[in-house]
Amino acid sequence: MAEAIGLIIAAIIAAVVAFLTLIISKEQSVSEFRQQWIDALRKDIAIIIGRLIAIQGSHPPKDDWQGFHRVIVRIRLRLNPDEAREGEKEETKAVLDTLRTLESMFPIVNASENPQPHQLKGLVKTLVDNSRRILKANWDRVREGEDGYRKAKSRAVIAFWVSVATAVIVGIGYGLYKLNMICG
Repeated sequence: MAEAIGLIIAAIIAAVVAFLTLIISKEQSVSEFRQQWIDALRKDIAIIIGRLIAIQGSHPPKDDWQGFHRVIVRIRLRLNPDEAREGEKEETKAVLDTLRTLESMFPIVNASENPQPHQLKGLVKTLVDNSRRILKANWDRVREGEDGYRKAKSRAVIAFWVSVATAVIVGIGYGLYKLNMICG
């Protein structure tokens, strides 16, 4: 009987371990994709700021404006306008608003008048500060693990201790049974 109980416990532990391994593997992939997203967003923000610095006081060709707007669109596509997470909601809104302002200041057609540096300084600061907070929040999520990973990890600890407790209780029960058989 003890062997049957031991086999059942071992099967349950193996199933829990397999399930948790699956969750951890999936969450690791999500974290890797999030890290790629962070790197791409950081790169595009740097491109926008670099172009803003480069175009101050100059009249770049139309191709430069198209590239500028293409990067803005890539950033916009990476950000969720309905973001609800604390530490990202207001920041995402601010970045998207800043991008809209920049697009209106630098239209693809008829971009003959460039804003003065003092007009761009506040926009660049808003873009950098809020992007930094968004990137930090997402980096923290990568570092700490996705929600599913953190839940799976805590469940794994609980499952381990429940398994240990069950094994101890079954062992004690079996020992008492044997003792009762000998003494009884």
